Amino acid sequence: MTASNPLLRRAAVMLERASKKQGAPIWDEASRLLSAESRNRVEVNVGRMSRIAESGRALFVPGKVLGTGVMDKKIVVGAYSFSASAKSKVESAGGSALSIEQFLKKYPDGSGVQLVK
Repeated sequence: MTASNPLLRRAAVMLERASKKQGAPIWDEASRLLSAESRNRVEVNVGRMSRIAESGRALFVPGKVLGTGVMDKKIVVGAYSFSASAKSKVESAGGSALSIEQFLKKYPDGSGVQLVK
C-alpha cells in the first residue's frame, strides 16, 4: 500500500484491528484486499451485487461500488467508497450504503456478512 493515501491505510488498519479483536478472518481478508496495489483493487457494480445476494443480506466490498446495473433487492452494503449513482441505487431499493466504520459497528464479528471480490 502506498503512503500517499492515508484514508485508505486507516481503513485497512481498522479492518485488521477488527479481525484481531473479534477473531473474524473475514476482516483480515478484507484488509488484505483493500491494501492491494491500485491495479488490483476491487470494484463491484450494483448489478452484480443484486445477482449474487439475497434480499436482506449484508455484503462487504473491500473497494469501490460502482453504479452500473439495476439494484432490485434490499441489502446492506459496506464499502470503502461508493459512486454517487451506486449509493443512490442501493438506497432507492430500500437498502443501506455504509462506510467501513459504520459497517464494522453494525457487524463487528462479520457473522452473516458476504465478502464480495
